[in-house]
Amino acid sequence: MSYILKDCITQKELLDVKSLLEKQGLRFEDKVTYTMGYFDGNVLIATGSLYRNVIKMIAVDTDYQHENITALIMTTLTHKLQQQGIVKYFLYTTPQNKKFFEQFSFSLIDETETISLLENTIYPIKEHLKNIKNKLHLKEGTTGAIIMNCNPVTLGHLHLIETCAKENTNVLIFLVEEDQSIFSFETRFRLLKAATSHIDNVHIIPSTPYIISSATFPTYFLKELNDVSKLFMELDVSIFSKYFIPLFDIDYRYVGEEPLDPTTNAYNQCLRKILGRQLIIIKRLSSNSIVVSASLVRKLAQNKQYDELKSYVPKTTYEFLISEQGRVLFHEK
Repeated sequence: MSYILKDCITQKELLDVKSLLEKQGLRFEDKVTYTMGYFDGNVLIATGSLYRNVIKMIAVDTDYQHENITALIMTTLTHKLQQQGIVKYFLYTTPQNKKFFEQFSFSLIDETETISLLENTIYPIKEHLKNIKNKLHLKEGTTGAIIMNCNPVTLGHLHLIETCAKENTNVLIFLVEEDQSIFSFETRFRLLKAATSHIDNVHIIPSTPYIISSATFPTYFLKELNDVSKLFMELDVSIFSKYFIPLFDIDYRYVGEEPLDPTTNAYNQCLRKILGRQLIIIKRLSSNSIVVSASLVRKLAQNKQYDELKSYVPKTTYEFLISEQGRVLFHEK
């Protein structure tokens, strides 16, 4: 067996990847950072891809499946991750193939009817979440959870947090950790901490790789409502229900109603379907009959409408937006 390993970057190579995946009943996804292929001469016989620290889109031509090429793909992709200093990674496959990948030191996190998400065995999900929980020192009573991106934090976010804080002993805010937003995680964390400094039962926690991340919900930042995004919504919520609720003793998850964004509204419906009465939907805050949203704030900042911003954001967010550091995010450096 002597096949050629190549990085798939040309249009023809990517079309061949798409064709091979479709023959194996898999979807081709544009959201990748690396795609490789094994070629027999000029014919693509196997492929695999990475998106950040997620392994996906592994397929081998039917005529070559007896040659253990999948092991070569896994070796190539994991070596690529290790070269980048990534030691924690995830893998997408189908439920019927999950057992095969478990022999490569992967374990199942969760799955839907069509998607199985596995992780390598270094620092698994339960250990990760238990370590976070042990540092929180929560009080006895009910615990409400909120998952937020805060891009940036607005008075709408603050209204949701204050409502949750009044109704529960503990509030856990899982701040989306991945930096696919205009504002970095460090900036969002700092602004959220400042905005909630007057609320003594709030705990702000990085969201971890297990909710609204490249692993659990790779289409989140695309804001596209389609069949694929709905599948990832279901997986993301299922992981929250299966692990976060019991490990953090969460009683309720709070969200704002979504009158504007169809994707977020669909996510709320998915939450309702899986969490039932544990989901609390709060009416969105409005100012001057306009729903307060982070997208509105970003638009105002982009248009340099700084006076109008005051109606929609906490003082600390406003001060950041009008500072040199804030302005440079939206305008020429």
